[in-house]
Amino acid sequence: MKARFTRTSIYLALGAVATSLVSMQAVGQTKTTYKEKDLGIIPVQQDQPDLTGLWYHINERQVQQANEEFARLKALYPGWQVPQEVETELNRINGRLKGTIKPVASKPKTERTQPEQLIEPAPKAIEQVAESGESTGSNEKQQAAPASKALPLEQFAQLTPKARANASRQQVETLIALSNQLKRTDFYLLMGWTAIDKGMLEMAVQQFTEALQSSVRDIDKQSAQQGLNSVTGIKLQQALSLRDTTRLAQFLKSDDNGYVKEVLQGAAWQQYDAKNYDFAEALFGLVNDNEGRYLSLIAKGSDNAAQIAFDLACSINTEIFIRRCADGLASRQAQFYDTRRFKESIEAGKSLARLRPLSTDEQALIGWAAKEIQDTTTATAAFEQVLSKTPSNAVIANELVSLNQSDDATLNRLALKFSEVKRIFQERTTRNAWPRKQFWLAYQNDDPQAVTAQTKDGLTALYGINTRSRSGGEGLGNFDVLSQYIGVGSGYKNWLWQVSLDYKQFYSGTPQVGDWFGDRQLDSSFLGISGFEDTGVRAEAYYQAPDFNFYANLEYAMFEQPVSAKVTGQISATRFLANTTVAATLFREAKEDSLLSQTGTFYANRDQSWGYVIESGFRGLIAHSIADNMSVAGTAQISRLEGERVADNSALSLRGDVSYDIASLVFSRLDYWRVGPFLSYTSYDKNLSGFTIGNGGYFSPSAFISIGGYSELLTLEALNWQVKLRSSLALSHVEQDDDLRFPIGEAYLPSDLDTTLGESSDTGLSGNLTAEGQYRINHNWIVAGYIGKAFAVEYQAFEAGIQIRWREGKGTGVTSDELLLSSPRISGFAL
Repeated sequence: MKARFTRTSIYLALGAVATSLVSMQAVGQTKTTYKEKDLGIIPVQQDQPDLTGLWYHINERQVQQANEEFARLKALYPGWQVPQEVETELNRINGRLKGTIKPVASKPKTERTQPEQLIEPAPKAIEQVAESGESTGSNEKQQAAPASKALPLEQFAQLTPKARANASRQQVETLIALSNQLKRTDFYLLMGWTAIDKGMLEMAVQQFTEALQSSVRDIDKQSAQQGLNSVTGIKLQQALSLRDTTRLAQFLKSDDNGYVKEVLQGAAWQQYDAKNYDFAEALFGLVNDNEGRYLSLIAKGSDNAAQIAFDLACSINTEIFIRRCADGLASRQAQFYDTRRFKESIEAGKSLARLRPLSTDEQALIGWAAKEIQDTTTATAAFEQVLSKTPSNAVIANELVSLNQSDDATLNRLALKFSEVKRIFQERTTRNAWPRKQFWLAYQNDDPQAVTAQTKDGLTALYGINTRSRSGGEGLGNFDVLSQYIGVGSGYKNWLWQVSLDYKQFYSGTPQVGDWFGDRQLDSSFLGISGFEDTGVRAEAYYQAPDFNFYANLEYAMFEQPVSAKVTGQISATRFLANTTVAATLFREAKEDSLLSQTGTFYANRDQSWGYVIESGFRGLIAHSIADNMSVAGTAQISRLEGERVADNSALSLRGDVSYDIASLVFSRLDYWRVGPFLSYTSYDKNLSGFTIGNGGYFSPSAFISIGGYSELLTLEALNWQVKLRSSLALSHVEQDDDLRFPIGEAYLPSDLDTTLGESSDTGLSGNLTAEGQYRINHNWIVAGYIGKAFAVEYQAFEAGIQIRWREGKGTGVTSDELLLSSPRISGFAL
C-alpha cells in the first residue's frame, strides 16, 4: 500500500520582473502534491505571483505601468487573492484615498543614505514628507539615488521581458555591477531574474543573496528566496538529468530551508511513476524517505531488492513498517519451508511471533518444520498451541500423538489437555494393540471390541490341570508330570497380575538291572523312589504400553524334595517398532526333561541325592515384517546349566523362520494362518543325558539340527470361541559325544571312572502337532484347554491341559492372550 507522500514538482520559468502585460513570465516556484492509494493526484492551488515588478512601479510612482502590471498579474493568475497592502498602495497612487499625495514625476534623485528605505511601501515615504513639511525635493533626496546613476537600471526595467532576455551578456554584467553599487533591493531582484534568464546562475545567486540581506519587507524576502530556489532548482535539474547522486547529496547537505529536499522528493516520485526504480530508490535514500525507498525496492522485483526492502522494513519501528516486516517474515517462513530450509523457517516463524500473534497456519508451519528436523520439543510446543486454538483439529492431534508415541508422560499430559489427542491416542493404541495381541492395553483404552469381549479388570478365579508325558527308552527314559493349580488375578492400571498355588505329581520309570544309575551299574532290581508329589507357589505380573510389554514371574516349588528347593523365574520385555519386534528374556528355570533334572532324586539306597538342574540364561527374538503378510524372524538362546553334584554345562540354540500369512486367501474368519520354512540348531558342551553321578538326565546333544516347515493358524479374536493350531515337520539329525559316565569323578568302583556314555548319531523325521482353544460358556465362565503330540527319533512326548475360569463383570468373547500356551511363562517371551 502506498501511504501518503509529498511530491514536489519544479516549474522554473526564467525571466525578470515585467513592467508591462506580456505573454511570458520567468518564475521559480514549487508545487507540492500528495499521493494516496486509489485517490490519484489532488489538484494544487496556483502559486502567488511575483510582485517585484509591481512594487517597483508603485515605489517609482509609475501609475500607468503599475496599473498595467496589476492587470497582467490578474489575468495570468485568475485565482490570486490580492494582498490588502497592494490594494491600498494602488488606490493611493491612483488618488482614490483621501490625503493622497500625487506621485512625484520621475526626476533626478540624490543618493540615499539608507538604501533600504527605497523598498518600503510608498505611502510610508509620502506620509513622512507630509509630517515633516519638507519639500518634495528633500524627500526624493532620501528615497532615491541620483537620476543619472540609477537611470540605466530604471530604463532596463521598462523593457519587455523579451527585450531584457535579448540583452547582451556584457550589458547584463554592466547592469549587475551598477546594481551592486546602488544596493537597492528592487534592482537586485531585477538583475537576479535577468541573470537567470541569461543562464548566469552564479551572478543570479549573488543578486538574490544581496536582495535577501537588504530587504525589509516579507514580500521582498520571499521574492529573493524564490529566486535563490529557482537557481537551485535549475542546478538540481541538471544534476537530476545526469543522475549525479553525489552532487545531489552536496546540494542536500547545504539545504537550509528544505527546498532541495522537496525538489528531490518530488523528482523521486516522478522517477517512480516512470518506473525508473533504481534512480527513484537512490533519490528516496538521499532524502530519507523510507516509504518511497521501500516501494521502489519492492517494485524492482529482484531477490536482492526484496532482501534490502525486508531489512529496511524490519529496521523501522513504525506501525506500517512493523506490519511490512511481519508480512516479509511470514512469506519467508513459507518459502524456507518449501525449499526445505527448515531451521531458517522455524527462526522466521519465531521472529514473526515477536512482532504479532501467529496465525494457526503459521504456528503449525513451525511444527511441521521442527518435525522434519526431528526437533520433537519445538514441534510439540507449536502443535500444542495450534490445537489450543482448534481443539477439533484431528491432523494436528494426530501429529502430537505420533511425535510423542514413545513419551508416555507427554502423551498422558496431552491426552488430559486435549480430548482429540486422547481419542486419537486411544484409537491408535487400539489399532496397534490388536495385531500385537495387547488386549489388556486395548481394554484400558476403552476399545469397544475389547471391552465387549472381556472385563479384564475384574477379579478372576481359575482352576486348571495339565499333564505331560515323555516316552523314550525303557526305564528312565519315561517321565510323567501331573499338575493342578488354583489362582486369582485381576488388573490394576496397566498391569495384570496373578497368584497361583500348585500341586504337582512326578512319576519316572525305574532303572532296569544292568542300567547305570547313581554311582554304579545296577545288578539287582531298583528299590528306590521313582515318584514325588509336592506343592509350590508362583506369582506373575504383566505390563502393556503402546510400544512396550513387560512380564515377570517368580516361583518357589517342591519344598520337600531330595534336593533343596530354589527360587526360579524370568523377566521378559518386548519392544514394538514400526516394522520390527524385539524381545528379550532373562530366565532361571528347572530343566524339565526328567525326574532327575526337574526335582533331583535319591540313590538306590536313599542315602544320597543329586540332580535338580537349573538352567539360567538369555533368549532373544527379532522379527521383521518385509511385507504386509510376510515376515522373517530369528531366535537365539545361550544358557548355563548347574545342578547339585551335576557337572556344569553350557548350551546354545539358534532358529530362523520365514512366515507367510495365507489367511486372506483361505477363510475370512481367520485372524492369521502363517506358514513357512525354518532351520534350527542346538548344541551342548557336554553330553550329560545319563543318570549317574555328575549327569543331569537331560537331552544334551553336541549337535541337533532340524530343517523343515511349520504352520500356525488362529481364528478371529473377540468371538465366543477361538482355536489355535500349530504343527511342524522336519528332517532332524542328532549327534551325541562319547562323554564320561562319571564327569565329576565319583564312582562305586575306581575302574568305572573311565567308562563313557558311548557316541551316537541318528537322522530321521521329527514333528509336532498342538491344538488349543477356549470357549465362553456365559458372561462369567470360560473353559480353555490344549493337547499336543511330538515325536522324534526314539522319543515321543504328549501334553494336555484344561482350565476353567470365572471373572466378574460381563463379557461376550475371548481373546488369544488367554490361550493357555500363550502365557509368557510358557512361551518364553512377553508377546
